[in-house]
Amino acid sequence: MIPIQSTVIGFTGKAATVFSAYDEDLRILVISVEAAYRNERRDGCIVITNDHTIDRDTLLDSEKIQDAIRAFFAFQGGLSSDGKSPRLVFSEKAQRANPSDSIEKDGVDARGQRYRISEDISCAKVATLAACWYAYYHGGFARDAEVMIETIMTANNLNQGFIFTI
Repeated sequence: MIPIQSTVIGFTGKAATVFSAYDEDLRILVISVEAAYRNERRDGCIVITNDHTIDRDTLLDSEKIQDAIRAFFAFQGGLSSDGKSPRLVFSEKAQRANPSDSIEKDGVDARGQRYRISEDISCAKVATLAACWYAYYHGGFARDAEVMIETIMTANNLNQGFIFTI
């Protein structure tokens, strides 16, 4: 389980912090709590923020927003690795941090669908996008990369005529 603390400033409303957790095995992101702005790190959390003044693991800049929205929709439309649960879950304390109503499609570019965020998107909703971005692009990525490399190596060895035992 990866605990995530997303702190965002500069959007509509008050600065906000959203606490979430990503289960790497089930591939589920739970958006747990929308809280007031918190500039100190909660023990054990990965900190993602657009605030340059606080200690962080990752800076959420404007270039990552499109990827964050794509990650949000990938989570929202997906199922967990067991095929039974949604990949994105909002607790009762985080319902207002759901950015669904603040995003609309804005054409297509070389990377795929582009999106536009509403002018009045809240800091908490952007913090949710930040958590989605981190969980999608970093949570479990190392394990996925290892599996992919092993698969490629196996295919390459089969192609070269090596013998395998099962």
